[in-house]
Parts: sequence; C-alpha cells; structure tokens
Amino acid sequence: MTRSTLLYLGMFVVLGGGLEGIRRVGNTLTPPRHIAGHWHIAASPSFSSCPMLEFGGAGKEELFIAQSGRYLTLNFTDTHLTRLRAHFDNGVLRGTGLSSLPCAIGKRLDVTGRLQNDRLEITLTRSQGTPMPAASALVLFATRVFGAGLPSSSP
Repeated sequence: MTRSTLLYLGMFVVLGGGLEGIRRVGNTLTPPRHIAGHWHIAASPSFSSCPMLEFGGAGKEELFIAQSGRYLTLNFTDTHLTRLRAHFDNGVLRGTGLSSLPCAIGKRLDVTGRLQNDRLEITLTRSQGTPMPAASALVLFATRVFGAGLPSSSP
C-alpha cells in the first residue's frame, strides 16, 4: 500500500470514530421542555405610582413566549408591550430586560420563574440600585392557552 492510501484510510477511521463519539454523547442529551406559546396571566392590580407592568384592563393579561432551545423571549400584552429575554433550564426561568414604562424607561427588570406542571410562576423585580418607588416585586401566575399560537408580527 502506498503512503497516501494509508493516510486516506487513517483519516476515514478517525472521522468514523469521531462521528460515533458524537452520536453516543448526543443520545444522552435531552431538549428543554417546550413552553413556547400563548399564556394567560393572573395578575393582581397594582396601585403603585410606577408598576412593573401596566395592563389595559381586566382580562387583557397575556404572555406570548417564543422559544429557541433554552432561550426565551417573553412578550407581555401590557400597554407598553414589554419584552424580556430569558433562558430556561431544568424548569427554572431567568432573564432580564429594560422597562418600557414612562416612569421607569430604560431601568432594568429582572425576571425569574418556575414551571410546575402547566403553570408558570413569574417574578419581576427591579434591579438592585435602581431608585424607583414602591413595588419591589410583581408575582404573576400564567396558565397555558391551548390551541393558540404566537401573535402575528404584521406591521
């Protein structure tokens, strides 16, 4: 056998071994739970002069979650269309975003949450060091709305 033939066969064996190793490791991985979609929020009314979220009226409290693997985008249907980015690992949600309320524009909001069965508990807090009045945390309970998709992105 020539040297080039041996080199070619050696590369083929290394390639095959690498692919087999990737396949074996890949079989042990599991994707994060799918939580994307439409959620209805149970939110208590806020009497703060600068709330975390400001909904237009009763029954308008909704959340649309877009998911790519463990990365989430939380789109609230509040009057200012608040959007937060988060990641989702082992049933726990963590993320951050900027407030769009006029009284707190540009101030950072932290989001944490936990998925239990088909119920999502979300806590919004203003970042430490943010001098804002009242409401240190807002706890929301969301239940999935089945048969509904993400909102259309038409202009």
